[in-house]
Amino acid sequence: MLDNVTAAPDIEAEIYGYITKRFPALAPVTPDTPLLDGAIDSLGFLELIMFLGERFGISMEDDGFDFQELGTPASLVNFVSRART
Repeated sequence: MLDNVTAAPDIEAEIYGYITKRFPALAPVTPDTPLLDGAIDSLGFLELIMFLGERFGISMEDDGFDFQELGTPASLVNFVSRART
């Protein structure tokens, strides 16, 4: 069940936990760990988008969406936090 009141630290913990578990080659994951430019392949990227949508109930529309918002774990946390407000 979605938790609509997930606090930013919880969002951060879930995103970092997912990335660490799903992409262990990126460890240790820091706020600035690059996720684009080949760090995550296309299938992994789709899985990441699906995780964000399913876990946090957000939709990533093509209109007005900048893929750089998924460039690092820190940018993912910021994106999810903004998308949920």
